[in-house]
Amino acid sequence: MFKNIVYSLITKGSVGLINFLILIISSRYLGVSSRGEISIFILNISIIQIINEVYTGYNLVHFIPKFNLKKIVVHGLFYTFIFCSLSNLMIVFLNKQVLGYEWLAYLVSLLVLINTFNCVLILGKEKIRVFNWMNFIQPFLLLLGLTIGIFIFKSFTFAAYIYPLFISFSLATIMSAIQVFKFFVQKDINSTYYLKPILINGMIFQSSTLLYIFCNRYSYYLLANSASVGLYASASSLTEAVLIISNAISPLLLARVANSGNTKTSIQLTLSLAKFATILSGLLILTIALIPVSFFVFVLGEGFIGIKHLMMLYSPAILMISFFLIMSNYFIAIGKQKIVLVSYGFGFIASLILAPLLISRYGTNGAAYSALISYSIITLSLSLAFLINTKTSVFRFFSLKSDCHLLREIVLK
Repeated sequence: MFKNIVYSLITKGSVGLINFLILIISSRYLGVSSRGEISIFILNISIIQIINEVYTGYNLVHFIPKFNLKKIVVHGLFYTFIFCSLSNLMIVFLNKQVLGYEWLAYLVSLLVLINTFNCVLILGKEKIRVFNWMNFIQPFLLLLGLTIGIFIFKSFTFAAYIYPLFISFSLATIMSAIQVFKFFVQKDINSTYYLKPILINGMIFQSSTLLYIFCNRYSYYLLANSASVGLYASASSLTEAVLIISNAISPLLLARVANSGNTKTSIQLTLSLAKFATILSGLLILTIALIPVSFFVFVLGEGFIGIKHLMMLYSPAILMISFFLIMSNYFIAIGKQKIVLVSYGFGFIASLILAPLLISRYGTNGAAYSALISYSIITLSLSLAFLINTKTSVFRFFSLKSDCHLLREIVLK
């Protein structure tokens, strides 16, 4: 498992660097208002993705070793076409889409959904290296297309981002589909298939994801203008680059626990990896804190004055997310998504109440304050749930000695 963790960290680190370059280039050459449009566009796709992934999301990993793969794929594609279409119509009806890009938004969202579905199937088969490669190639192609659009075709509008996004997901979807097709060549020994448990668990899982996203992204709809959205969204995105550690570990833990079951080893592994991810994230946060403000303004442009301050305000939330993301994936892997839903629900209710009040008084700072409170509530709730459900002692929960021993064993294997 250690080799897979290292490989995933390298891949996620590369993807994080690519996304950082995308943010820098788009911010510097497209401007803060275009960054606001991009943030709204991506948020809309994220919402569509959450709705669709009731069936096709990472919750499906729990069922892939147990159910017939061909039936999973056929039902998943049918579900995707229907709900992607309905979701896009709803966003257009609510007038929340970027004007003039409605049809392109539909195509991009459809490609995102199919590609993610393919990647979930790949992860469920524990093809970790292929899964990581699929997650790397799309942002790399987006960076390449964005660079060509800006520096060769001299396009400095929202279009310079959206068209490369469409092309990158088109190529990534083709490649991931080829890999999934290879699974069909192998004989599928499972004939079992039940739609109901997939949909029920999926609804709980995606509801949790939506609540988690809106603990912070809900503020986007409350900020005064697109420039404020662009500034806060950029600060959040830059700081969330630290989550490459938890994002690299979480899928591996999810696949491992889903295939091995809820054992004592799974419990100990979850706790150790959660602490490991938090400590490493803290070191990265300290590194960001040492970077001077002038660097961010120089790289991103004059419109991003104040971004370092927002990043530091938001950074404690990243440490909490690093911890509870690992635990969330443990509960998902053992089929206890309701615990995650309730915990994220507490955080979202806090954001729903506090975000309007704090933003009206403190502006973009208020958005960061709201996120901090919401994530604190989630961390406390999930930690208590883990202690109670696993019967882990409080001393074991906070000590590091056993974690160091377990991680050393993983490394030496």
